[in-house]
Amino acid sequence: MQILSDFNKDTQTQGKESGSYEWWYFDFLTTNGYSVVIIFYEGNPFSRRYISELNHGQSASPGNYPAISLSVYKQGKPLFYLFDECEPSDAGFLPERPEGFVKGNSFKGESTTYGYKYSVRLNQELPSGDKIDASLSFLCKKWDATALLNETEQIREDHIWNLISPRCDVTGEIKIGGYKEHEIDIEGIGYHDHNVGFEPMKDSFTEWYWGRYHLPDSTLVYYLMNEHNKWKYKAWLISEGEKTRSLNTRMDVSDLQTNMFGLKSSRVFTFFDDDTELFLQKDHVTDDGPFYQRFEGRLMAKSGDRIEECRGISEYIYPSRIYNKLFWPLVNMRIAYPGKKHWVQKNPVLYRWTW
Repeated sequence: MQILSDFNKDTQTQGKESGSYEWWYFDFLTTNGYSVVIIFYEGNPFSRRYISELNHGQSASPGNYPAISLSVYKQGKPLFYLFDECEPSDAGFLPERPEGFVKGNSFKGESTTYGYKYSVRLNQELPSGDKIDASLSFLCKKWDATALLNETEQIREDHIWNLISPRCDVTGEIKIGGYKEHEIDIEGIGYHDHNVGFEPMKDSFTEWYWGRYHLPDSTLVYYLMNEHNKWKYKAWLISEGEKTRSLNTRMDVSDLQTNMFGLKSSRVFTFFDDDTELFLQKDHVTDDGPFYQRFEGRLMAKSGDRIEECRGISEYIYPSRIYNKLFWPLVNMRIAYPGKKHWVQKNPVLYRWTW
């Protein structure tokens, strides 16, 4: 995996071949108990339509499978969910600058004197009658990515991870209507990155853990990747106004648990480096499926006599399971494809059951 931190490359990647995918990821946690994850896709790697084309040996352009996923949680419980794949004519991403849209949802990045600003707009109604209208601003300060870039691996470039901003100030408002109505004033800390894969995800790695946790004066970003029976991990403690610190002396993983779909993942990570120890407990599952999980967790950081605590977001994916047709009926309930919508998605009560 190639690691970058380059705002000028937070743009649409040209020349992606069949099986490729690309996404722009935004998340944040607020001071009043909400958390939000927003992902714009060109070449939705979870698309049953895309995978079917690839399984039949046909050439499938990622540009034919744009999508957006959005999750809003309150105290770790789903408040709003959408995963909408649309026709290519209803989406677009620019190769010249960080900008894109999927239906009525969009993002746009611009350089400023202090760093970068991203404006994210959400405006969509679902078959269930739920709807969302939001205006969000991500203010991303410049940071020292030297340690991150020094550890990049240039041997394989089947996946590029562009960590634009490990820590953003997020403000704005979200309005949710339909089954229940909510008006949420947003003030919190966020994160933004951009990923590109040049082959189907399952061909690049077997498992992938990722997470980010914002301590009062620093942010932990980590990943643990199983590249076909060879585990690799990286972790960084990123402090504002200071150099990025690598936490690669030792990492322990424990508390393996199995969900109702037979997906196994570890819930406890411990990072050791010199006089620093970080204990991460993924104590709450917010998205639980046959090949993907999202968690909200708690991080305890001990450095000398100083102890700090925070909450954050973790994810886990086992991509080869996406290709198991046994799970496709469940996927079809959650992802809205172009054309006729699944009957569960039209029912406000049953649709919430899939969350």
